[in-house]
Amino acid sequence: MEEGPGWLPFLIVSLTAIILFTLRLTAPPNLLDQDQERPASYVLDVVKNGNWLCQRDLSGDITSKPPLYTWVCALLTLACGRINILCMYLPGALAAFGTAFLILAFGRKYFGVRDGLFGALACMLTTAGLKEFGLARTDGVFAFTVTAAALLAFRAWMLGRGWTWFWLMAAAATLTKGPLGLILAGSGLLAYLWERKSGHSAPLNGSHWLGVALFFSLTAGWFLLAYWQAGPPLIKKMIGRELVEHAVAGKHAPGSLFYQQPLYYLGRAAPWSLFAYYGLWRLAKRPAQDTDERRMERFLFCWFLVGLLIFSMAPQQRADHLWPIMPAAALIAGRELARLTQGVRAVAFYAALGVIVVVATSGFGFYYFGPRARDPLIHQTMALKKLAGEVETRGGRDFPLKHVDDAMAFQFYLDTLRPQISFEQAAELLRGSEPAFVAVNNLAKLEAARKVGDPPLYKLLPGAADFGKCPTQIIGNRAELMTAVRAGK
Repeated sequence: MEEGPGWLPFLIVSLTAIILFTLRLTAPPNLLDQDQERPASYVLDVVKNGNWLCQRDLSGDITSKPPLYTWVCALLTLACGRINILCMYLPGALAAFGTAFLILAFGRKYFGVRDGLFGALACMLTTAGLKEFGLARTDGVFAFTVTAAALLAFRAWMLGRGWTWFWLMAAAATLTKGPLGLILAGSGLLAYLWERKSGHSAPLNGSHWLGVALFFSLTAGWFLLAYWQAGPPLIKKMIGRELVEHAVAGKHAPGSLFYQQPLYYLGRAAPWSLFAYYGLWRLAKRPAQDTDERRMERFLFCWFLVGLLIFSMAPQQRADHLWPIMPAAALIAGRELARLTQGVRAVAFYAALGVIVVVATSGFGFYYFGPRARDPLIHQTMALKKLAGEVETRGGRDFPLKHVDDAMAFQFYLDTLRPQISFEQAAELLRGSEPAFVAVNNLAKLEAARKVGDPPLYKLLPGAADFGKCPTQIIGNRAELMTAVRAGK
């Protein structure tokens, strides 16, 4: 069946990605939510302090993840001249687009144009997919690197060569979020055993020596350099807390919440998840007759279900953990949707897809600028952004503001990374003769640290209109923001 120009599916995917990223970038920010402040502090630690090997957050604690996402954001920050939401969102957005692009390319090659296009849209037009386009965390980049590594593994299996590219991308996944990336990317190769058991010859030919050498050179090389800089705390944090404790420790016993992840996928990938679950059953019962199609089906089956099993057995359950395996299920869903629409003419098919994209993105836009925009954390994030702008306007970009217990998001918008001081230290500064200004959330605790006879304090910002929304206040021992130089000291 004629499917129109070969470039049209890629144009549809590209335009959809641009719309989704624009929506997320222009929607009210939620930096205070979902632990996005810590990745921002790691980026600022690189830019401000030059800690490229091993970053620390505002409290001085070592980063919990390898640095690939941080490096990319830091390079964008250096290019922009200061940190901003674009620097934090763009890597994940490009990763989400890259994932969809790969699903389209491989789906079109091994199944058909419609299979790949439906699969790519199923990656993006979900609540999980949209979230990838605007989240200051490693998850989106991790999903892309796992997807790329997995598909490169399938390609090498089919060709009997090219494993070096798989190992290089697996190294990128490991440098994004740890060695689980290698396991997830390689899990689809269990289809080799399935093929052999069903009487089909499917040898895993090709050399791995160069790829393995490069993998360990990159991953272990970075870890050794980071250990040289940070010492034993690096092992305690990344190996002890992030790998071992997350694998076996938590509020619940491993496997006790095994049902949550399948339900998470059903909801986060809806409505495509319904077709994916049916497709998993169908391909197990009635595999394709064509060798390449059947192997791709079984590869996707193993990639998704092995990853789902791993995440279902974990004591800590989070829906975002599923992102690296959702592309496999999306392509399976695309396969089923292509079957259902195989009798639809190309013109009607693309017109219907256009309607789907418009309806889905309009619904996302309504939610992000409507109900979600009323979330208290978003109001606070926006108030902190406005407060930072006021501080820069009145005091200058390098105004020497001290921070007590305010959120990292405030320093993000100020483009600073200054260690917090205690309430007692803040009170001591404010009773001094030189101009001093602090950012504080718990004003009552600051008042309790003051002594009898201390000079009066001035509440300078925020203004009355934002006072109820903003969690932070700027307190000083002068009636206006000024430095010691401006005061004539």
